[in-house]
Amino acid sequence: MHFHLPKPLHGWREFVGEVGIIVVGVLIALAAEQAVQDIHWRAETRDTRDALFSEISDNLSAARFRAMQEPCVERRLNEIAIIFRRHAASQPIVLNGPIGRPMYYGTSRETWGVAVSSAAVAHMPLRQKLDFAYAFLIYDNMKDVQNREQDAWLRLNVLNEPQVLGEGDWPALHQAYAEATALNSRLHLITNYAFLRGSLGQVPSHAAETPSLIAAGKAFCLPILPQK
Repeated sequence: MHFHLPKPLHGWREFVGEVGIIVVGVLIALAAEQAVQDIHWRAETRDTRDALFSEISDNLSAARFRAMQEPCVERRLNEIAIIFRRHAASQPIVLNGPIGRPMYYGTSRETWGVAVSSAAVAHMPLRQKLDFAYAFLIYDNMKDVQNREQDAWLRLNVLNEPQVLGEGDWPALHQAYAEATALNSRLHLITNYAFLRGSLGQVPSHAAETPSLIAAGKAFCLPILPQK
């Protein structure tokens, strides 16, 4: 049995030419679509990168603000140690002000969370993705330690009324003091590391330099024990 293929209306040469034109047209359309997508993702990645750099700059501002408070934190911890010694020696404890706590200005990761959930991060070079991930890991750690520090200082504020404390209250205060001291040392390392490995070439913004935060930070630096 013989099968006869239908012949193109204008011949095989013209048919192949027409198919070739169609194929070339499809390839051009696909290439154009890919080019449009590439342009879109380049713009999307650029905008995402700029937003991440801005968030890092704000986080560096928080790190700098905490580092600036460190001498005041250490001074207040030394005063609390004196309070403990005076209590152990059954000496009177007189305070000129409240125990207080370090001013809290936490880091953020909202932009990083949005960037990761989108496809923009996937279009970044691997090295840059790793750098961003590591930087925000540092800032997450800093925020966690700051939250724990705030809790320790809230417990230390029981010392605001030492005259009403019973002997059973002091062990918990010693525990809170030990935590606050350890967390202060840890924040010293984290803030230094934030500038060393978490800046990605950025500088601190002025986000933490609000008048209210600055005033509160200065108040925490005032001595609470009578000066000789």
